[in-house]
This record gives sequence, C-alpha cells and structure tokens, in this order.
Amino acid sequence: MTMQASKGRQPDNVSAYLKPMQIIGTSVLVISMLFSFSSQAKNSNENDYDLQPIEELGKRLFFENISDPNRMSCATCHAPNTGGTYNVSGVNLHQVAVTGARPHLRPQDLEEGQEKTTVKNAGGLKPPTNQYVSFLHDGVAKGLQKLQLAGQGPCGIFPCGGAFWNGRANGDIVENTNLVFDVNDASWQKKTLYAKYLGSLADQAFASPFLNPVEQNHKSKEDVCSQVESTKWGKELYYLSWGVGLSCQSAAESATAFARFAVALAAWQMSEDNNRFNSKRDIALAEDDNQQFPLTGFTNLENEGHDLFYGQAGCAFCHNSNGANGTHPLERYTDDSYHAIGVPRNYELPGSPLPDIGLHPTLLDLGLNPNANLPFPPFNVQNAFIGAHKTPTLRNVDKRPGKGFTKAYAHNGWFKSLESIVHFYNTSDVDGQTAADFGVIRCPASIVTEKEALANNCWPAPEVPDAPLLTIGAVTGDLGLTAHEEAALVAYMKTLTDTTTVEPPKPYKSTSNPPKKGKK
Repeated sequence: MTMQASKGRQPDNVSAYLKPMQIIGTSVLVISMLFSFSSQAKNSNENDYDLQPIEELGKRLFFENISDPNRMSCATCHAPNTGGTYNVSGVNLHQVAVTGARPHLRPQDLEEGQEKTTVKNAGGLKPPTNQYVSFLHDGVAKGLQKLQLAGQGPCGIFPCGGAFWNGRANGDIVENTNLVFDVNDASWQKKTLYAKYLGSLADQAFASPFLNPVEQNHKSKEDVCSQVESTKWGKELYYLSWGVGLSCQSAAESATAFARFAVALAAWQMSEDNNRFNSKRDIALAEDDNQQFPLTGFTNLENEGHDLFYGQAGCAFCHNSNGANGTHPLERYTDDSYHAIGVPRNYELPGSPLPDIGLHPTLLDLGLNPNANLPFPPFNVQNAFIGAHKTPTLRNVDKRPGKGFTKAYAHNGWFKSLESIVHFYNTSDVDGQTAADFGVIRCPASIVTEKEALANNCWPAPEVPDAPLLTIGAVTGDLGLTAHEEAALVAYMKTLTDTTTVEPPKPYKSTSNPPKKGKK
C-alpha cells in the first residue's frame, strides 16, 4: 500500500497521507491520519490550534506568570522551544535546576510548614519535559498512567507510571480530593468528558509548583485563585470549561478551583497543540511507501542509528512504548518505568545536595512494597529501586533554539550533549571491553564535571553506587559500539525533533463580545 506525499515537500498535515494499515505482530490501527486528533488549525498560523475551552484554560494557566512575585510561569521551566525543558543555556551548563520566582528567598522568609529544598532558592533536579507525557488519541488518553508496581497494568518487570522523576505524582491525588466534579452543580455534567484528564499529569500540577517556595512561591490556593480571577480570561474560560463561576471567596471555593486548574493544565498538556507528532521521523514514516525502515526520507546514518537503537545498542529496552520495530506512528520512546543508569553526581546543583534516590521513597510514602512482584529470584533483591529514576521520552530530545545552545540530560542534568550521554551508555562500564577499546577509565575523585571527565577520558563513579539494579555492566556500559555507531544513534535521535514549536497564547478575546456603549 502506498502512502506517499510528494517527495521533497513537507506536508502541511502529515495525517492526510495515511490510510488504514496493519503492522504484522502488532495490533495497530492508523485511521486516515497519523495521530487522529480532532482539532483543526483555525487560521493560517499552523501553531494556533482550535482548543476546547478546558484546553485553552490550561494553556493560559501554563503560560501566565502565576507566581509571587509575578515573574514565573509553568513555561519558565518547561519551555516549548527546548522541548518542554529549561531554555537558559548557561543554567543548563552549570546549576541545571531553575531558580524560583523569588530568587533571594531566605530561610526566615518561609511560612510555617514550608520546607526549603536547597540552600539556594532553586529546585534540586533538572525540569522533566511536559511534552509527550500523555496525549489524546480518538478521545482516549494514551501514554503515562498511574504509578503501579511491576507486573500491574502496563508495567513489565519494573514499576511504571507516575509523574516527576521519582513518580510521586502517582495519578490519583486530584481524583481523591473529590473536588473536581460536584453533583450539585453543572460541573457534574463534565465528568464523563473530563475524567480522561485525571491522572499523573493533573497530579503534577496539583503537587504543586504554584505553591512551592522554590518555584512559583504563592502562599496559598486562595492566592493562586485570586490571580487567575484577576486576568482577562480567567473567569470566562473557567465558566466555559466547568459551567460554574470562578469564586475565590473562601478556602473551600479556592481549593475546588485549584483542583480544576490542575485538570485544565492536564487537558492542554494532553492536546495536539502540545504533542504534535510532526518530527522528521513522523513525516518520513508517513511518506514512506511501506512505513518500514529503512525510510527513504532518512539519511543512511539516520537509518543506521534506528537499526542500532532497536538492535545492538538496546535503547528500546527502556525507550519504547509501542512495539519493537519503531514504526508505530504514536511511539513516545519511553516505557514510563524507572531505572538506575549510574549517572555521576552533579555537584553543581544549587547547594550540592545529596543525590536524589529516585523511586524508592515514593513507594514507601504510598505504602507500596518496593520489593513486590519483582521477577528476580533467586537473587532476593531488596529495596530494588533506590537510585532509579523515570525514563524520559526521547521526542524533542534535541529541540533547541540554536546550534550553540546547551541542553542538560538525565535527571540531574550532568550530561550536556547527546553525544556525551550516548558515549556514557556505551562505555560507562570502565572494566568492560568497550571502555578499554576507547581507553576510558574511572575518574579520580577530584574530577566531577562532564567537561573534566571528557577531557580526561574517564567517568566518575555513579551517584548511587550501590543501587541494587544498576544497569551498568548488565544492559548498559559495554555496548561494543564504535564512534561511528555512536554518531549514528545521535543522528537518529535528532530526527525525533518536532518541526513546529508551541507558541504562547495570543491576547485573550472574549467570546461574549459585548456591544460597545451606545450600540445595541
């Protein structure tokens, strides 16, 4: 079956070139479009999507500086032009963690009950991307699910789901507030339509950056509600979304609004506007005669990188969501699971905090047995997920504003290039043959940064050296790749960059369009 657009021309809408198809061994239905989203562009601006009110409310909540002082938004840490991560190159190069809305916050400025996470008013890890976390396909939520133990739901041999690097936004926090849908008002009528937005994305927004003193620094949900209420769009979009007016008069009303803000933020982050599936890989796959690799729209190096990704390099062991051959049009390149890959400690994080130990404390906080359902007998692995962090998507992994821009990689941002982290995956087992072939050794304790390590052809020890399921020496660290093959993997991953970028919302225009004075 031929599904091909004119060669040499990027289609305005990739989906127009796709027809139903069957991939052998995989139950995959691609119905008339690559991503089967329902929204259409509402004008000639390809980045201006026709959002539903709940999605537009979420987008404006995302881009508005809802903070104290009024200088920080969700988009500050999750910038579209860097694929949903931080867009200040110098920060990525060194401290990695983002400074909060109040950069000079002192310990004595904290309210009772607020906990300062570092000695500087900044977070403790790299912001994870907010793109390709969850999305809608034919009206059904796809992607990230609730945090579950190994063997439960979609999880394989490791726990999966949950937002944040450590999964603490587990997926039922907002739902369990019982504030979102009120049987006594019009919001109840939205339950069937909006239930798909409940889950880890909504929990992440509810967690909440708005109230975190090292992030957006609002003191209360009432403060957040009042700032939204004061915007030109807040009251109207809230009413259009929920069928009830926005009220911040009491703590109870503000708490309800706050929970609904989290749902709206999830709705936009799951929209086509934020998950475009229009990378070079997507376009080449759609235009290819049989939707199989090697793709005619790829270079030889990119096709070689794909084959290594799903073959010798073993990247798809973790960076895979829809089958083993990389041809699913909605592939997200993550298993949403948790792995300890042996990242070196980043001493440049503000305050040089102790290494984050990942999923393990989250499981304990939720009353889950960190050793449950583990298929590792007779090894009797205990506390298996100390040092394990969530696998990020590889979509937009190389999206950046310009060639000289530095992105940070891994949960603590220690790596500063795709080339570096691929080389680490290949050679981090310093006792292995691949490291020997490259002359890579263990760094002395005085060498701690990526720049120093690369200059001395060595790798520092893992930040959590006793992680029970450390992948180095097992599935990573001695891959046997050549320098050329490392370059091929990088070339392939660069094809996963979207060809368009999310734009901030335009100035709000009321849908009510009240008549001017003196006119009927």
